[in-house]
Amino acid sequence: MQITLISPYPDITNFGLRTISAYLKASGHTTRLIFLPDPYGDDVVPDVLRYDDRTLDGIIPLCADSDLVGISVMTNYFEGAIQITQKIKSRLNKRIIWGGIHPTVCPEECLEHADMVCIGEGEESIRNLVERMSDEREYAAIKGIWLKKDGSIVRNPIEELRQDLDGLPYPDYDTDHHYIMFEDRIEKMTVQHLEMLLRRGTVSHYLNMTGYQTLAGRGCPHRCSYCCNHTLRNFYPGQRYVRWRSVKHFVGELGWVREHLPFVDYVWISDDTFLGQSSKKIQEFCEQYKDKIGLPFFCLASPLTISEEKLDLLADAGLFFVQMGIESGSRKTQKRFDRARMSNERILAAAAMLNKYKAKMIPPQYDFIVDVPGETVEDKLESIRLIAKLPRPYRLQIFSLVLFPGTTLYRIAKDNGFILDDRNEIYNRSWNDRKINYINLLFLLAKSGRMPGWFLRRLADRYLVKVFNTKLANKLLVRLMPAFKKGLSVVKQHFCM
Repeated sequence: MQITLISPYPDITNFGLRTISAYLKASGHTTRLIFLPDPYGDDVVPDVLRYDDRTLDGIIPLCADSDLVGISVMTNYFEGAIQITQKIKSRLNKRIIWGGIHPTVCPEECLEHADMVCIGEGEESIRNLVERMSDEREYAAIKGIWLKKDGSIVRNPIEELRQDLDGLPYPDYDTDHHYIMFEDRIEKMTVQHLEMLLRRGTVSHYLNMTGYQTLAGRGCPHRCSYCCNHTLRNFYPGQRYVRWRSVKHFVGELGWVREHLPFVDYVWISDDTFLGQSSKKIQEFCEQYKDKIGLPFFCLASPLTISEEKLDLLADAGLFFVQMGIESGSRKTQKRFDRARMSNERILAAAAMLNKYKAKMIPPQYDFIVDVPGETVEDKLESIRLIAKLPRPYRLQIFSLVLFPGTTLYRIAKDNGFILDDRNEIYNRSWNDRKINYINLLFLLAKSGRMPGWFLRRLADRYLVKVFNTKLANKLLVRLMPAFKKGLSVVKQHFCM
């Protein structure tokens, strides 16, 4: 079988698609990967097609000999997936399957465009589908595959979670059969393309380094209400949801990277909570990583998983940057986010631990969520006051809350009539499309982590907020924001050092 897999995301890592490709190849099939980095990135441009029609013409010859075409779909890239699908269907008679988080939580909607969808983790489901198609056997009853048949939808149960992650091959980085949309045309992927595009990744761009992004495991121990992990966990009752690869397998992949991708400057471990592993497992990883890899590395953490014991081990092995999700300093919002255990006291204790390593690591990044429906001014100011207490230096990443389908908050908002138009209110909303108002301006001013806490607290004074957080003042701020952004660097230099 010849399978063509398409990724429409700005970042070309797509760990899941690359792993499925490698798994199919290990089973004797041939795969081709096409990366179509969304030209607008994480931004949303309403009523504008994501891809130039002439550009998409370039993928037709690459799909012409395919027995199956797969497209990875996240909610924010739904419109792009539709455009790609329509282009292929208008020119070729090919079976198209969608997979990823959006088809998993919204399969019926996706079947309005695709012939099939894969729900859940896709390696076994896709392989079983391809095997049956290859043997020309009936494939309507495969776990994890929904499809249209005789005018109705066949809803198969989800495939069980794979517990042995070591049984999966390393993600497919074989550029011989990979293609990339580059400067509005489709080109064969080269090592030069790969190096340049990996350097453009979100964290890599910030660090001005070339990173290799990977995962040490699957699942997340937390159940945050704004995240899909809570819903995905509920798909697998009685099964172990958080799983880790062995250190040998994980470090083996990174050894392959060192040998075949010598331009990689650092390793980007993007598990939601890499520090959620036991101290014993962390120690084993650090020993092997330090001995066999030796590159600096970055990882994510949560206030509940950070400990001095783990940080000692990781910093010694090459950890140089940590991203930690704080999300809110409001006790009420923390409970609404199902993060009640991550109190401000716990957050500040974790930040203090990270601050002890400021000589070895660059300033940590702390994530916050704004534009939360139902939050009061006081809730928002509690977050600002928490930021004022964080030990410097640090950097903030500010996300506007998007109520993605499949999350607990989405279900609550939908049930209560707060969401009337999913496509415009969610699919076509970006996390970086923050509302412009005085309090969000305070988040922006604090973003660099250089503003003194006393000055931030002064700006968050209730009297100033009462004066500057009015509808009239915020309307004026909207008009002044472009000029403000241009002058922000000057403000930082003079007042935030």
